[in-house]
Amino acid sequence: MLRIGLVGAGGIAREHLKSILAIEDIKVVAIADPVTESAEALAAQAGATAYADYHNLIGKVDAAWICTPTFLHPEQTISLAEAGIHVFCEKPIALDLESADQMIAAATRGGVQLMIGHVIRYYPETIAIKQFLDDGTLGDPVYVYGRRLMVQGGIHRVEWRQSAKTAGGNALESGIHEVDTVRTLGGEVESVTARIVYGDANDPDIDTDFRALFKLQSGATGAVDISIHTPVREWNWGIVGTKATAYSPRRGEVRVVRIADKEEQTVEVQKVHDQERQLNRCMLAENQAFVDAIRQESPVPISGKDGRRNLEIILAAHQSSREGRVVAI
Repeated sequence: MLRIGLVGAGGIAREHLKSILAIEDIKVVAIADPVTESAEALAAQAGATAYADYHNLIGKVDAAWICTPTFLHPEQTISLAEAGIHVFCEKPIALDLESADQMIAAATRGGVQLMIGHVIRYYPETIAIKQFLDDGTLGDPVYVYGRRLMVQGGIHRVEWRQSAKTAGGNALESGIHEVDTVRTLGGEVESVTARIVYGDANDPDIDTDFRALFKLQSGATGAVDISIHTPVREWNWGIVGTKATAYSPRRGEVRVVRIADKEEQTVEVQKVHDQERQLNRCMLAENQAFVDAIRQESPVPISGKDGRRNLEIILAAHQSSREGRVVAI
């Protein structure tokens, strides 16, 4: 039986715990967070022991989920991996490429798995769109995109996210989801041109708008559009192909429109949230995949190198915005 620990006891850790507890033949034995009351509250849900210091997990767990602010990921991942503990690290992997490289190297030295939590790959909408591409329904991809409009005052207002030194900004925290979606659906990014805007006088350190165009290695175009300068909530992604377009205008639904006859097909997909079990099905899928990779000693689906690649693209987008030019990846 795998012994599991969580580092961090905030909102994302609570969501992970719900799905981890639904996985068979594992046991959550430890929760670590310097905010001891948070650690104790989460530990009580799992019948685990609470600790203030994550180092206390060493020798007690086989695998750990790192659910802490981004700036803490490298130190925590390296310490645990070098101690022989498999690590699931929430996105983004790190704030800089050197730290990401050190995390990957530590996992290699420790002989352990390192998986990065890019959960949108496991959304039913992403899986369905990818299936339409793979089975030939869409033809060759021409344009692959991810778009997210968020209400100002949302996720970026969390204290640690209000500093680029601890969170990296909106493009990194939120836009990295869309970057990973473009890569998942359209393949690798060859170059990027981007504009990143800092439009909030109350948070001048945090970017509010991130728009990027990618040249994909396939020859297709990729695009990401993120903004918190709107009272509108919108989140969609899709592929424009030579035969048809597939996109998800809302959760639980994918639409396919054929070029030849303009016929539109609406496909219902499973909801992300499992109301009966009160958990996120996509988190359950990614966490199950991590556990399976450990047990089977097989590669994880979203490796440290994958996480590094997404970070590299975001950093290249920042460079493009600063310098006003196309940046090769």
